Amino acid sequence: MRPHHPWYRSATNSWYVEIAGQQELLGRHPENTPLPRKRKRGDPPLRPPQEIETAYHRLMAADPANLPKASHLRVAVVCDLFLDFSEKHHIPDTFHGYQDFLQDFCEKYGTLLARDLKPLHVSRWLDAHPGWNGSRRNAIVAVKRVFNWADAEGVLQPNPIKAVKKPPQRHRDRVLTPEERKEIHASIKDQSFRDFVFAMEETGARPGEVRNVTAAHVNLDLGLWIFKDHKTAKRTGKPRIIYLTPALLELTRRLVEKYPEGPLFRGPRSKQGFSRNGVRCRFRILREKLPHLAGVISYTMRHSFATQALVNGVGIAHVAELLGHVDTSMVSQHYAHLAGLRRVGQTSQENPSPLQLPVRLYALILQERAQT
Repeated sequence: MRPHHPWYRSATNSWYVEIAGQQELLGRHPENTPLPRKRKRGDPPLRPPQEIETAYHRLMAADPANLPKASHLRVAVVCDLFLDFSEKHHIPDTFHGYQDFLQDFCEKYGTLLARDLKPLHVSRWLDAHPGWNGSRRNAIVAVKRVFNWADAEGVLQPNPIKAVKKPPQRHRDRVLTPEERKEIHASIKDQSFRDFVFAMEETGARPGEVRNVTAAHVNLDLGLWIFKDHKTAKRTGKPRIIYLTPALLELTRRLVEKYPEGPLFRGPRSKQGFSRNGVRCRFRILREKLPHLAGVISYTMRHSFATQALVNGVGIAHVAELLGHVDTSMVSQHYAHLAGLRRVGQTSQENPSPLQLPVRLYALILQERAQT
């Protein structure tokens, strides 16, 4: 079969490829890029710009019979193919997490032939980001995931960076005190972000869950947020249920009336919800204002909620349900030891936590649910 090659049409300043007798548009010639020279008979096919080559390979890969040859694949093309897969099979937060790291990686090594990629390239990419302390492991996971996927799918074999080692998972032991909570709220100038932090404190929900909740997820009669599509949906086959305290239920009611469409929690000057990077930056600003809060990130609210629930005597199974975990192993491994300052199952009456009443309310709801 005659191979397909992208070709340039000067009349439209665009690139095309012919497949099964049908011309397919790949895109306009990029601005600020020299126009291709006129091709003479016998000359090899024109080499398209990187953007066009990427569009060409993505189009060809849509049909397994047209997969590009491994010898011609570039790093950016492999990453694009994986992101196409991720967008269809992963939740949006997971997809965007991959996308952020892979975009940065491709800016450095996207034009490199994928077969020539080496672990050294990954090391130099990471070294170019010395501030990626907690994100270093996630960056490695993202890049290795791409080439593990390409190997398994037969796109590129073997995985050229299989030998790259990822650092061990860091356990975040930081738990906020009531005084630190007050400091954080006092340092937040706008009410919208203060509400966002309050929602994480009251529910122990993941930051992404609070960012993405809309009026469609809310059941005001039952006092719940219900997510059908969520992080563990494929494993559990169940919706993610987030129980609301009376204070958060009232806040949710007001936000539903204000924002019947779109995210409930959004920035003071934005029609969209808080972005993942926006939340990260806001907590970085908080740490700069309050240096003694070193290590505090958005997930610290979730860790503090779980630890305080255990301290207040809530059972591990109940805490796992509140956090949306598949089983109790995560709570036992990552949270129970943090509550060791007080014996799990024993409630302290000397210094009651601000989460004590809501957590006891959650436990009662869960007990009633189990009995019915």
